[in-house]
Amino acid sequence: MRTLAAQALAVLSVFDPCLTVDKVLIPLVKQVFSKALHIRHGALLGVAEIVIGLSGNSVINRNEVLEKAFKSLSLKERNIIIEETESKQKFRAFYE
Repeated sequence: MRTLAAQALAVLSVFDPCLTVDKVLIPLVKQVFSKALHIRHGALLGVAEIVIGLSGNSVINRNEVLEKAFKSLSLKERNIIIEETESKQKFRAFYE
């Protein structure tokens, strides 16, 4: 779970780098020095993945992470995402 959460941070850092640094990276760096091993491990994974995401190399992980996240959704949630995606593609000209 820590690895998957860390990979999700890499994906999120691509979409909003400033927010990721301010709200996620700085608090995570403080958690790297926690006395609890599981917290240190998760924080270190998170920091590493955010740095990878900010460097622009998260494209490698992005498809894998999104696929895992999509598979974890219920069938109803998947159908909602598919419907929304298809309707946005139909009207893409209006969004651009």
